[in-house]
Amino acid sequence: MKNFLFLAFLIITSMTWAQETIVPADSPLIQYSGRVDLTDPKAPKFDWPGISITVGFKGSSLGFLLDDLGNNYDVQVDGKPVTVWVTSRNTSIYTLTVPAGEHLLRVVKRTEALFGGCTFKGISLPKDTTLFRAPDAPNRRLEIIGDSYVCGYGVESSSVQCDSLRPYENVDKAFGALIAQDLQAEYHVEAFSGKGILRNWGEKSPTSPDPFPPLFDRTLCRESKSLWDFTKWTPHAVLIHLGLNDFSTAPEASQKEFTHVYLELLKHIRSKYPKAVLFCVAPLDQYGLSVLLDKIVEKAHAGGDNNIFLLTYPPVTPDLFGCDGHPNAVAQRHIADALIPTIKETLYW
Repeated sequence: MKNFLFLAFLIITSMTWAQETIVPADSPLIQYSGRVDLTDPKAPKFDWPGISITVGFKGSSLGFLLDDLGNNYDVQVDGKPVTVWVTSRNTSIYTLTVPAGEHLLRVVKRTEALFGGCTFKGISLPKDTTLFRAPDAPNRRLEIIGDSYVCGYGVESSSVQCDSLRPYENVDKAFGALIAQDLQAEYHVEAFSGKGILRNWGEKSPTSPDPFPPLFDRTLCRESKSLWDFTKWTPHAVLIHLGLNDFSTAPEASQKEFTHVYLELLKHIRSKYPKAVLFCVAPLDQYGLSVLLDKIVEKAHAGGDNNIFLLTYPPVTPDLFGCDGHPNAVAQRHIADALIPTIKETLYW
């Protein structure tokens, strides 16, 4: 009897899988946004926050094949968040069930590269579900590079004290993503919490062996040999939010050396994007960063690059802190609102 039941289980399971179709990751119906390593197009890899996968589907359910041990993903259907996929070692397929009909699905990597990377292996479709190509991404393009503010560190927490970071981080609710959403722009994010221009947060010396600037060239943040092809995607503007970690704890970075490295980063970004507007972003009068960046922008102008601007916003007040004193969702909204008018005016958007 036991053998018969086991055989019946195998037959039913096989019939169920036989009714499903696996759409490979390189299907033209699947759209990617962000830096994705397509060396193996059937198993693309990524680790930066804000990477998104978008498809249209007709039906009531589907599954994403994600090889990911530690990230969280926002699942948005028809422009609204419906659930969060929390990946783990024991799960390889993450499913969505919605009312039957035509839907637009966007899956966004909420968490940053410190939680690891992902390999995407396609979409599982039951027999009653079909895919169609979603509308193309917006023509406007913004790139946001920086630190924990850009990552949305602690943004979904109402408390400074958090038991862990992972549940509360959401790049899609950080100021850069909010600006892109408001201005109807596609965005790419390269950001890593704690990184500085010269010195990372909490470093015991004025310099760190692994600050942010080298990461800008990478497709995969955690792999130094994974280099991004800058011809694949060109932004109209780049927002740079770096420097808080250099000066927020002692010993502070040298302002002279910081200025030199920051200017070199601006030159490097300019070499990749000759026509893009570069915005250096900082809270006003916090750690003296905005004053220093103002001088750096002046030096860039004196060097012949007049397409660089300083953007400032009011510092976040303690009543709007999320995890570890980072801006919560309300504060991130305030930052975005403070920056948007100048960005719109400068870009004629």
